[in-house]
This record gives sequence, C-alpha cells and structure tokens, in this order.
Amino acid sequence: MKITMRILAISAAAVYNLSISCYAFSSSSSSTTTIRRSCVTTRRYSTPIEDGSTAEEAEAMRLDRLRAADEVANQLNKNIEECVMDCVGDDDNTNYPNEKEQERTDLKKQLYKLSASYDRGFGATPTARDEAEDIITQLAAVNPTHNPARGIDGDGTAGEDDIPLKGIWRMIWTSAYDVVSLGASPISTTSAIYQDISKPPVAINIIDFIPKSQSILPSSLSPPSLLRAEVATRASSRNVSTNDRVGLIFEGLKLQPIELLGQKVDNLPPLSIDFTWQRTLVEKLIELVPGLDKSSFGFSDEGSEEVSPDAPGYFDIPYVDNELLVIRQQSTPVQGTGGVFALIKVDSCEP
Repeated sequence: MKITMRILAISAAAVYNLSISCYAFSSSSSSTTTIRRSCVTTRRYSTPIEDGSTAEEAEAMRLDRLRAADEVANQLNKNIEECVMDCVGDDDNTNYPNEKEQERTDLKKQLYKLSASYDRGFGATPTARDEAEDIITQLAAVNPTHNPARGIDGDGTAGEDDIPLKGIWRMIWTSAYDVVSLGASPISTTSAIYQDISKPPVAINIIDFIPKSQSILPSSLSPPSLLRAEVATRASSRNVSTNDRVGLIFEGLKLQPIELLGQKVDNLPPLSIDFTWQRTLVEKLIELVPGLDKSSFGFSDEGSEEVSPDAPGYFDIPYVDNELLVIRQQSTPVQGTGGVFALIKVDSCEP
C-alpha cells in the first residue's frame, strides 16, 4: 500500500513537471519560429520582432527556458530515486532487528501503563498480575542482552561499560509478596524503591517509607517525613549456561531517617546491623557439622568450587536493556514461583 501511494505521488509529480517542460519547449519553439521569420529583418535593420524583443533577447529567453526544463527533469529524477529507496526501506519485511525493537517498545509501553494504573503492583488485581506476567514473558523472548549477569562480580573480567546491570534502577512493578505486603501497614506506606548497582558487586536495595497520612493528605495537614531502609548485598553470577542468574549474600541493614515533620534529619546517625558476623558464625558452624558444605549456603572460599546455581539467595534476569530491567526472584514456600520486579534506570536515588 505504501509503495502504491508513493508511485501515485511520483506519477502526479511527473505529469506536473512534464507539463512545465513541454511549456518551456513549446515556448522555445515559438520563439525559434519567430526568430526565423524575423532574422532577415533583424540582420538588416536590427528592429524588434513581433513580441517586441530583438532576436538576441529571444534567443536568450529560449536558452533560459531550456536550462529551467533541464533543472526540473534532474530534480524529478532525484525525487523518484529517493522515493523508491524509501519505499524499499519501509516495506522490507526482512528487517528483523527493527521489528524486534518495535515489539520491545510496544511491550514496554504496555507494562508502563499497567504499573501506573495499579500503583506499581500494590493495588493489582489477579487479572492485572496475569497481564503483567504475559508481557514479561513476551519481553523475555525478545531480550536484546545476552549473558546479562556478566561483570556483576566486579572482578574486572568485563569492561566498565559492559555490565548490563550496572546503574541505579527504580521499581515500577512488582508481584513479590514480601514487597507488596509492605503496603498493608496502617501506619506507613512505601515511597520509592531502588536497586543501586552502581558499584558492582555491591547491590543495595533501598526502600523509602512515609507515613500513611502523607500519601493521602495535603502537605499542609501532614508535614513530610521519610525513613530510608538500605539492605546491602554482595552480588555474584551463578554458574548457569545462560549467565542470567545473580546470587546475593546479605551483608548489612541500615535505617536512616531523612526527614521528620518537614525538617531534614539526615545528619542523625543511622541504625545499622552488620550481617557479616552471622556469615562468619555460620561458616564456622558448617565446618563442625558433618555433611554440610559452604556452597549449599551460598558461601565459597578462594580455590573452592563455585556456588551451586540453586543455592539460596538469587534472582534471574528475563530482560534488561539500557532503560528497563526485569528480575525474577527465587521461588519460596510462600510465593511458589517467586515474584517479579520491573525497574527503570534513573540518574539518582536521592530522596
């Protein structure tokens, strides 16, 4: 259809420009006839010909019209060539990368609209969750990033710009029970949720909490308050063939008040809990219990075998590009198949 419409447009332009060319040539022929009839008179007396011009002026007009006709023809040929190239580019169905990119864009738009309609999944219905799951499944089929977990170990095997997960990501959708349940509190509710992987292998999960009243009432009736929770983890790629699984080891928790009733309080010392001492204790206990090994708990020493891909504490990456990250956390007894997170890349996680 596109080619047909453009051919019609080209034909119309050709007819129009051809009429101009014919007019130029007919005018030139008329002038030539006049010149021939008047050449004797012009040579003898140098008097004007019938249209009031001398033979020299008429000849100049004829040449000008011929040049104008040539320019019109050249421009027409150029336009036809450009239109043909455009037609081929628009209607070539073998251009698969562009088709996949268009499919990705459409699917991401659907996911963005869904997340906005159901408050990032906190107010999602079962139908909405199924729809989001279907979109994510389709996105996984057109994932442009191979080996998405590469470079997450921070060991320098991947270049600084070749780490797909590197960056600051803000959550726009989740079906994870442990996060969705946070919205059930009658006292507080969740504000922004981030995953900061700007310095691999460190991955910091950030959740901002605000009073429930603050999400309902105007600021004049509920002065802003904000408490930030940061869970520090250490990420590592798991030994799977697709290199799309990331293991996590929890290292610490920090609770930092940012604002209280409209006053900045981020200079107050945070409440911090260090989990590394628990890891050290567990590692020592594992050595004392026959039949247990560190890899079963996600621990490993230098020179030891790699951590089991199914060891506790991991997520898979169905999709990631330069603006959207989708992760699926491991299965749990409560959630069964585990929840999904969709996050968009942002420049900062400043509250």
